[in-house]
Amino acid sequence: MSPPRRPLALLPTPLQRLAGMYLKRDDLCGFGLAGAKARALEYLLGDALARGADVLVTGGSPGSNFVAGAALAASVCGLDCEVLVAGTAGEQPTATVRMARCAGATVHYTGADRDALDTLVEERAAHLREHGRAPYAVPRGGATPVGALGFATAAEELAAQLPFDEAAVVLPVGSGASIAGLLAGRAAIGAGWRVYGVSVSRPLPRIRDEILGLVARMGHEAVTNWKLIDATGAAGDRDGPIMLAALRADGVLFDAKYGTKALAAVARLRPDTHAPVVLWHTGGLPAALDLLGRAAT
Repeated sequence: MSPPRRPLALLPTPLQRLAGMYLKRDDLCGFGLAGAKARALEYLLGDALARGADVLVTGGSPGSNFVAGAALAASVCGLDCEVLVAGTAGEQPTATVRMARCAGATVHYTGADRDALDTLVEERAAHLREHGRAPYAVPRGGATPVGALGFATAAEELAAQLPFDEAAVVLPVGSGASIAGLLAGRAAIGAGWRVYGVSVSRPLPRIRDEILGLVARMGHEAVTNWKLIDATGAAGDRDGPIMLAALRADGVLFDAKYGTKALAAVARLRPDTHAPVVLWHTGGLPAALDLLGRAAT
C-alpha cells in the first residue's frame, strides 16, 4: 500500500539546462514559498490526516522555510498549527515567521537554541495531547522517514527527466531529510548518479550519521557513491556576489543559507567530475529576497 500523500506542489518541477549544468527548479514548486519542503510536507500532512491529527506542531529557526511551509500546509489541510521558534522575538519578525502567522499558526519563541527544538516540539505535542488534542509532531526540516519520502519519489521524477544515466547531483543539506530520501530513492530505482550533499549548518560527522540513520529507517542499509561537502563555514562576503552573478546572468534567484553555498560547491566540484552536473535548487526565496536587499545597498 502506498503511503498517504496530500498533494500540495506543482510537480514535476522543471529541469533547466543552464550555464554548463542542469538546474532542478524546486524553487518553482508553486506552493507558497516552500520550495523543496513542499515535497516532504505532502507526505507529512498525508500521514497526519491519516492519523486523525487536528494540530501540527513543529519548530525551526526564525528564518526556517520549513516553518512557513508547514504552517501553510496545515492551514490548507484544515489543521491548526503551532510553531516553536529558536531564540527570542526581534523588533522585526522574519518573513518566514510573518508567513507562518498569516497562515494562522500560533508562534512560540522559545528562547532556546535550535538544537533543543525537536525535544521542545515533542514536549509541546505531549502537553496538547494531555489536554484532549490530537497533535502531529514534526522535527526541524521534516527529518523523519515519512518526510524523506518526498525526495525518494523525487528520484523517480529526476530519472524520468534526465537524458543520460550518469550525473553528479548536488543539493544543499540542512536537516538531512532531502538527501536521505534521494539516496533511498536512487537505490530503489537503481540509478547510477553520484550524489553530493552540501552541508550548510551541521558538522559532517553529525549530519552523516543522521542521514545514514534516516536511510536505514527507510529500509536501505548500504549507501554508496555519495559524498558530503562541508559548507558550514562558508559565508558572508561571497554570498552577495554569487547571488547577483546568477541573477544577472540567468535570472535565477538563490538564497544565502542554501543556494549560494551549493552553487559555490558546484564550481569547486567541476574539476573532479566529468559527469553532467545537476544542481537541485531547493528554494529559500524569503531569505533570497533578504540577501538581495543587502546586496543592493
